[in-house]
Amino acid sequence: MRSAFVLVALCLATPARADSDDIVGRPLVLDRGQLAAELTAEINAAPGQIALPISFAPDVSWGATSRLTIGVFHSRSSVDRFAPGASFCVRAQCRAFYNGSGIDVRWAASPGIVPRLRLLARELDPWKPAVLAGALLGWRRGRFAIVADPYLQLGLANTDRGNRSALFLPISLTVQPTCRWALTLRTGWNSDLAVWTDGWHIPIFAGVRARATEHFDVAAGLGFSSLLGPQNTAKERVVFLAIGWRS
Repeated sequence: MRSAFVLVALCLATPARADSDDIVGRPLVLDRGQLAAELTAEINAAPGQIALPISFAPDVSWGATSRLTIGVFHSRSSVDRFAPGASFCVRAQCRAFYNGSGIDVRWAASPGIVPRLRLLARELDPWKPAVLAGALLGWRRGRFAIVADPYLQLGLANTDRGNRSALFLPISLTVQPTCRWALTLRTGWNSDLAVWTDGWHIPIFAGVRARATEHFDVAAGLGFSSLLGPQNTAKERVVFLAIGWRS
């Protein structure tokens, strides 16, 4: 018992390392040749619709150079949409089995400033392609990290069918109290540009991530798509369960 308390004390006293093995200190881009993958289960938690639907969303990123990271993503949470039904939908009330994906390109201008460009197809029938232009802005001190991911979404087709241009201003706070696990709170502001004065949303996400092994993470969280704002509701919520791997 005494040795366990000593281990916890050492973890709390040791500054978080700025490498891929430390959760809060992970850089915003991958090292050259590094791979990162995550599979997320998105489970509807709305009253009366528990587990309807359930979807699985794989995200994969690769460090092309020490500054350039290229990825393919499917999860809705990766574009700040806390809702089920992305990618591979395996239970009822899905529009389709496969619901689109995106390509993510990040360039490290500096350790804390990473411009990024994403091409997204949220739906395939009707086709709803969009360009997402923005940047990751990161700050870290000790065991605390703040990351903002503001971006502008420009709909390229079917804008009259829900693929409108929109502004997203997400921000997350991560705290790593011990060696192997971290807590994250995400929120922000988003709205279609056409209704930004009275149609905006404030999503909320709270989650925990733990290092299971040197290469594997497990994570869980609860997200609300619009907990605050003019059209706020606590009923639209989703549970996220994920397993991640980093080389």
